[in-house]
Amino acid sequence: MARILVLGAHGRVALRAQRMLADAQHTVHGVVRNPAHADDVAETGAEPVVSDLETLEQAAVDQLLTGYDVVVWSAGAGGGSPERTRAVDHDAALRVLDAVTRSGARLVMISYFGSRRDHGVAPDAPFFAYAEAKSLVDEAIRASGADWVILAPSTLTDEEEGGIEIDEPAGSVASGSIPRATVARLIAEVVAHPGVRGLTIRCNEGGTPVAEALARDRS
Repeated sequence: MARILVLGAHGRVALRAQRMLADAQHTVHGVVRNPAHADDVAETGAEPVVSDLETLEQAAVDQLLTGYDVVVWSAGAGGGSPERTRAVDHDAALRVLDAVTRSGARLVMISYFGSRRDHGVAPDAPFFAYAEAKSLVDEAIRASGADWVILAPSTLTDEEEGGIEIDEPAGSVASGSIPRATVARLIAEVVAHPGVRGLTIRCNEGGTPVAEALARDRS
């Protein structure tokens, strides 16, 4: 069983994923910025850790990640100012990437379906700062020496958990939607399939069970 650290542990995907990971008998810790969210994390079976990724310097990030086999990035500025978006979704994420590259922990990065350098979001659009940050970080992850998987789901919904459709080969599937519960299952199954690595998994809701989709020539 793995020791897993979930960053952004109070998010709606993260809370579901932590419960699944804890149910699978992994040791799970969930990082939250707001102490008021700690009880919600604890209810999933994860141990809450209160820490603000936005303000941590590299040495503190290194210390936070010490001893974990898997680090799940499910954090984000949540549509705040462009400055805070860059501070969290770019700067803090790169510090986490630097830490796992040196520690050897497996990084599971939650991105989004349209994350790419040619994302096409206009510079004056509210989403631009996020699109820029995520695309730059994803590019850095792929160029790193880390053990990584990027999960890039399409628009999130609150429907019941189901299967997935993976954009494979890349560009063969248009962005659609996917339940948060299915993305949480995808996180849990990526952890369960250590042979899944060095992949960007863009996906929608679909008819293939998550474990089956990941098992195909990947583990």
